[in-house]
Amino acid sequence: MEEIQKGLKEKLHKHIIPISYVGLIFVVLVWGTVPILTGKLITTEGPYSASLYNAALGLVAAIALMIICAPKLKTLHKGYFLLAVPTGAFNAIASLLQKIGLKYTTETQYAFLENLSCVIVPVLLFFFIKKKPSLTTIFACVLCLVGSFVLNCSKDGLTFGVGEILCALAGLCYGVNIAATGVFAKKMNAGLYVMIQMWVQAILSFAIAFCLSNIKIGGAPIEPMLFSWEAKHIWLLIALALGSSTLCWLIRTSVMKYINASAVAVIMPCSAVVTSIISVVFGKDTLTLPLILGASIGFLAAVLSGIADVLDSKKKTKKEPEEEP
Repeated sequence: MEEIQKGLKEKLHKHIIPISYVGLIFVVLVWGTVPILTGKLITTEGPYSASLYNAALGLVAAIALMIICAPKLKTLHKGYFLLAVPTGAFNAIASLLQKIGLKYTTETQYAFLENLSCVIVPVLLFFFIKKKPSLTTIFACVLCLVGSFVLNCSKDGLTFGVGEILCALAGLCYGVNIAATGVFAKKMNAGLYVMIQMWVQAILSFAIAFCLSNIKIGGAPIEPMLFSWEAKHIWLLIALALGSSTLCWLIRTSVMKYINASAVAVIMPCSAVVTSIISVVFGKDTLTLPLILGASIGFLAAVLSGIADVLDSKKKTKKEPEEEP
């Protein structure tokens, strides 16, 4: 029986990386549709203010994860909070910056500017664990960055307004979250870890929503608190919270135990390719040369990053037998 269990574990370990990439592709597809749906809820004509919407997403996801992880809540320890609270704060700020930025830019640019996370992740990995990025990884990151800038080019040249700046800052904050999670959360339960992050997102976003609604410029609040209890809006919000903020974050956090954080940072922005395709199909964006080039460069960067991660994993596998006595 023990030999059978050992054989099953070996087979699972052998296929865990391909399975992890399948999970990551699922997340890419889901997160690629999110900007389109989010745009309907928080744009100028939408029923929710960005900060309050972000808080509601975090609250629904946090409650769902508490229910899912109920049997494991007793295993929570100080280490979870020491890591998940700061990374959750970066995630909350990134999510909020993106959603506010969406009001002033297109869904495609909103999604692609998250690519900037790929620039800071290798730097932080070197800072955290002295891991030097491979030449392929560096090249993939540079390509990813170039693709983001190409995407924001128009006939008037490179255009960066308030929306683009906020989304770019969000990408950098997401990079901090990805790097720290990839390095320090490998041995933590993904559900408990993400649950704490979502509580941080809910609390921090509610606090920011209150502040923005009470700070006035020219007699008007920076962002009034808007929340719709209409059934179609509530059900869409819950669906996005359970699908995007709960399931996808669980999957992404879990696969980061087996996939290099730099690869995740570059592959995840492929969701922007999905966003751009949907935007063009439904007439929310125009198919332009910068859009095609930016999407193509970003996709190539993701492929190269994935190749670099696979090669890195193979090198580790080859070294392991040599280290044994």
